[in-house]
Amino acid sequence: MDTLDRISIWVIVVLIISSFVLTGGYRGEAGPDRKAQQRNAAADYAAVNGEVKGKIKIARDLMEAGNLDKAEVLVRELLLKYPFEGEPHMVMGDIFMRRLEPVKAMPEYREAVDLNPDYLDKNTGLFQGKKLKIAVGEALNEIEEKIGSAPDDEFLLESRKTVYYLKRRIAGSCG
Repeated sequence: MDTLDRISIWVIVVLIISSFVLTGGYRGEAGPDRKAQQRNAAADYAAVNGEVKGKIKIARDLMEAGNLDKAEVLVRELLLKYPFEGEPHMVMGDIFMRRLEPVKAMPEYREAVDLNPDYLDKNTGLFQGKKLKIAVGEALNEIEEKIGSAPDDEFLLESRKTVYYLKRRIAGSCG
């Protein structure tokens, strides 16, 4: 055995020992207590504990009964409390559509789709693609009518960008 063989053996031994030290140091991070922490975090999540779903159901019932103002107040409270939930934005867009204000509904629908892309996935129970396609068409028609009389209106130009964004998202969705 010459010096090169001895150096090679020592390098291999050092590498094996260091790999055991490194893997042993991370052993506790993927342990069984991690799942319990994740379950506890999921229990605090609004969609899991049902608070948002319950209030959304109440808001939808109010919409069906024609109480759009009360439904809007309830949904705005949810938007303030849970800004990263897609469902309140979707319901807010529905309220604007019921009021025949499709241009105001577009930012809400966009936010809902951005927060939860499953609204455009035909394979999920949350699919809203057909409704959104109709709403986008109505909004685009209204924008095109109004933009003829006020071509420099910033709100209309920004709304048109939002409508085209939603059209692209609907066209590229799973369905």
